[in-house]
Amino acid sequence: PAVVMKRIRERFINHPDFQPAVIKNVSSACEGLCKWVRAMEVYDRVAKVVAPKRERLREAEGLLDIQMQKLNTKRAELKTLMDRLQALNDEFEEMNNRKKELENNIEICSQKLIRAEKLISGLGGEKERWTEAARLLGIRYTDLTGDTLLSSGTVAYLGAFTVDYRLQCQQKWL
Repeated sequence: PAVVMKRIRERFINHPDFQPAVIKNVSSACEGLCKWVRAMEVYDRVAKVVAPKRERLREAEGLLDIQMQKLNTKRAELKTLMDRLQALNDEFEEMNNRKKELENNIEICSQKLIRAEKLISGLGGEKERWTEAARLLGIRYTDLTGDTLLSSGTVAYLGAFTVDYRLQCQQKWL
C-alpha cells in the first residue's frame, strides 16, 4: 500500500545504516530483508511509472481491437466488391465478345443481302423473258395436239411424195 511505502521511504531508504553492506556486518538474514525492502521500493517506483503506461497500453490494445474489427469488416466488404467487380468484368468481356459476334453476323448478313439484291435485280429481266416464254409455250401447248396429228399424218401418209406436194397437202389440212 502507498502509506506503507511512504513510511519505508521516509524512515529506511535514505537512512545511512539501511544499506545491505552495513547490515551484512550485523546479520546476514537482515541483509536479505534489507535487499528485499529496497527491491520492493524500487518495484513500487517502477510500478507507479509503468502503471499509467500499462493503462494506456490496455486502452491502445482495445482501440487496436476495434480498429482491427473495422479493418476486417472493410476487408470483407472490399473482397465482396472485388468479387462483384470481377463478375462484372467477366460479364462485360462476355458481352463484348457477343457484340463482336453480332457485328460480324450483321456484316455477313449485309453482304448476303447485297448479293441477293444483285441476284434479284439480275433476275428481274429474266422474269419478263420467262413470262413471255411461258406464254408462248402455253400457246404452243394448246396447238400441240393438232401439230402432233399433222406431223403424224405427214410422216405416215406423205413420206413417199415430194416436198412440194407435202407442203400443199399440209396447207389443205390446216
